[in-house]
Amino acid sequence: MKATLWTLAVGGVLLLLVTFLFGDRAVIASAQVAYWSSALVVLASFQSYRRMVRQRLEAGMIPETGADRDLIDRIEDPHDLYTDTETEGDGTEEKKPVREMIREEKQRIKAQRRSPLQTARDAVPAFSLWRLGAYGLLAVGFFFLQSRHWLHLGAYLISLALPVVLAVWSLMRQEGRHV
Repeated sequence: MKATLWTLAVGGVLLLLVTFLFGDRAVIASAQVAYWSSALVVLASFQSYRRMVRQRLEAGMIPETGADRDLIDRIEDPHDLYTDTETEGDGTEEKKPVREMIREEKQRIKAQRRSPLQTARDAVPAFSLWRLGAYGLLAVGFFFLQSRHWLHLGAYLISLALPVVLAVWSLMRQEGRHV
């Protein structure tokens, strides 16, 4: 997280220098408001996601690292349709009819349905106050620029996407070091 924060800070300073060199007041204001509000949204989203994962790990809803890959394979491909290897056997095993496989799959999906209460309980962490505040700041900044006639849409859109790109790049670079 610290590396991502540093990457976003350096990116913001570089953006400020570039806009001072090549832009007017509208370009500088649009770029800075978009960049910093988008950076706050990214950081708030990361923090909210981190907190949600920690809570689920503590509650035992997410298995620790080293989870059973067979369990994931059974969930994704319950009838073993996508494996490349042939199953070993004497050939006397009888395959299930397609209708029966479809019926079993429908029953499995029906059993996994969640109640509205469960869905609402799981959606609560998605509405983090930090994230909502960051999105609010993004909207207020946009309307402020628009009301002052300082909105330069090209600079705004590019600067809005830049923190996301830098955060992903920073995380990929960190992941490369750990591998």
